[in-house]
Amino acid sequence: MIKFSKSTIKLTLVAILVLTGLNACEKYFEDDPVSVFTPENVFSTVDYTEKAVLGIYQLMTRDEGYSKRVNMYYGLDTDIEFISGLEPDNERRGIAKYIVTPGNLELELPFNNFYKAIERCNICIENIPASPVYNSADADAIKAMDRMLGEALTLRAFFYSELIRYWGDVPYRAESAKDESDFNLPKTDRDVIYDNIIADLQQAADLVPWRSELQADERINKAAVNGLLARISLARGGYSLRATGGMQRGDNHQHYYTIARDAARDVIESGEHALNPSFENVFRTHCSYQIDTKYGESIWEVGHGIGESSEVGYFIGNASDDGSSFGRAIGNVLANPAYYYSFNPNDTRRDVTIALYRVGSATPSGVYEGQPADHQILSNARNLYIAKWRREWFNPVYPGANKYTGVNWPIIRYSDVLLMFAEADNEINNGPSAEAVEAFRQVRARAFAGNEDKMPQIPTSKDEFFNELVKERAWEFGGESIRKFDLIRWNLLGEKLNQMRAELQKMSLSQSPYETLPERIMWRNKSNGDLEFYNFNFNVDSTTVADRDLTEWPFASDWRVAINDEFINSIAMHFEANRKELLPIHQSIVDQNPNLKNDYGY
Repeated sequence: MIKFSKSTIKLTLVAILVLTGLNACEKYFEDDPVSVFTPENVFSTVDYTEKAVLGIYQLMTRDEGYSKRVNMYYGLDTDIEFISGLEPDNERRGIAKYIVTPGNLELELPFNNFYKAIERCNICIENIPASPVYNSADADAIKAMDRMLGEALTLRAFFYSELIRYWGDVPYRAESAKDESDFNLPKTDRDVIYDNIIADLQQAADLVPWRSELQADERINKAAVNGLLARISLARGGYSLRATGGMQRGDNHQHYYTIARDAARDVIESGEHALNPSFENVFRTHCSYQIDTKYGESIWEVGHGIGESSEVGYFIGNASDDGSSFGRAIGNVLANPAYYYSFNPNDTRRDVTIALYRVGSATPSGVYEGQPADHQILSNARNLYIAKWRREWFNPVYPGANKYTGVNWPIIRYSDVLLMFAEADNEINNGPSAEAVEAFRQVRARAFAGNEDKMPQIPTSKDEFFNELVKERAWEFGGESIRKFDLIRWNLLGEKLNQMRAELQKMSLSQSPYETLPERIMWRNKSNGDLEFYNFNFNVDSTTVADRDLTEWPFASDWRVAINDEFINSIAMHFEANRKELLPIHQSIVDQNPNLKNDYGY
């Protein structure tokens, strides 16, 4: 497994950072030299070349990468998940609440980090084919170099797709920066970038092996290339915010949906990956610091280092008190109650994705004598935790207050490939084929394992199938930084936010189907510390509760009464359709480049 310890990072960077030390260039193309290696030296052996490629992956592990900022801050708020806190700020909550400004403190570092990664990719893409090893008679060495060239092409495509996802049109450079290069690049139309990186991925798919041909680690395999190709092609054929004309669909979208379908089909037909039969075990595997070598559902993950990167299980995950033996977690990514109640009660994904409790570290009064210190404390309806990664699931336990858990972050799962195939096929054929229905069915059947007879029927008309798929992707990928960008490419973000608020309003007013939603939930702990409810599924008026003998039910948590107008309006509070689907570029970057400006009203 690629676990980027400090020593690993040092060895990796010695082979790559020298190649990106530039004299006078745009900040987002800069890097600092730390070695006397030259490109000829670095790419003269397979081992050095591998270190150079690992130096690209390393940038994904930073705070400004997929340790917390990009994978947690940038994907909030949606109709299913939001950031804790009611008021925006000039940091992460400003982004989530759609009131971000060009001076927001969380914008500059990720933007620059993406371009540093792209520069490293460009250096590898240029120098690997020119390497004497690549042009030797050593078949094994050439195969290894082919793989690394494919990885660099895939990573470059990934980073550019991320830049487009967050900022729209951005500067594009497909070659490494030289002393004579023009560093004040203007924006390039995103469709041009998309077409280039789609071609890169199609080339990479012929270079990178399937996972069965590789050792188990977090590096890219052929399924990751094809999965990313499907995702980017759907984005290219979907809607995005344009500087002129608001939300527009990409031209010739059927062509790109066909690329997506075929790429996803290649993964499915390869037989290299399958769904883990247990949805919960997908995430328990992450929390156990393991790679799923049996099923390979998690096709591509960002590999982190324990104690050094990744706030998975800390920033995202249910909260855990400072004194908990499991370690501290702040649980700042929340699920709204409308999302919780949208699940079928027989859908196993609900209670994996959402935790109703935080972990307490001190025995409260009124609880069973001798109860474990690590007990569950029912939250309230405003604080339902996205909890696919929980401190109590960590194995081995990683106690203490260090927020860097080292838990990997999934980029592409096999369930995503199945649903992307189903979506693309439905659009191309004006309705789902039997293959598309089967791909959809596999995802839903896993969710209803043991209760397949209670699984809702999958519709077969085009519009109904798509609408059901929109819901299925919400239930499958909650908290994985996917929902917001699905809704944007479907041009449904504003519509779904309004629907969510309408559902929350019904809850607040006890309107159908929420007539039995309790004002407060009475609860206590079992002897093992787990929750036990008095009135979770039916309404108990608070004044009536106060008159009852509830000494055996010593605790009450606000439920329906917690869902008020202030809370409802706080989620995505400043979103404006055709205006806030993209972020501004940080002002310092714009100031440095006279050919850059902010669009979309920023």
